[in-house]
Amino acid sequence: MSNLSFKIDNDCVRVAGKMNRDNVGSAWRSRSDWVGTSGDLTLDFSDVEQVDSSGIAMLIQLIAELSESNRSLSLRNTNTQLRQFAEVSGVTELLSLSYTASEQ
Repeated sequence: MSNLSFKIDNDCVRVAGKMNRDNVGSAWRSRSDWVGTSGDLTLDFSDVEQVDSSGIAMLIQLIAELSESNRSLSLRNTNTQLRQFAEVSGVTELLSLSYTASEQ
């Protein structure tokens, strides 16, 4: 099992590992370590190995929590699996995900 980690890197937070039901709970409980307290949040998914519905649910909850503080969430370098889960779940627009012509 690969843990899920969050590393603050300049203007974004680099996410690495598996964003699945085994790891999302501890990631959510430790979010104060990587979410910050002001400004918009950008998550870079370059090093994410796997995403399941728990990961999508965490992102949706994060969007709701950030919006209470007039903050937004941006996702960078999302993988096909995350985009497909979002599409099947009907949250592509909520997560501001889109496909480029080469990804379809």
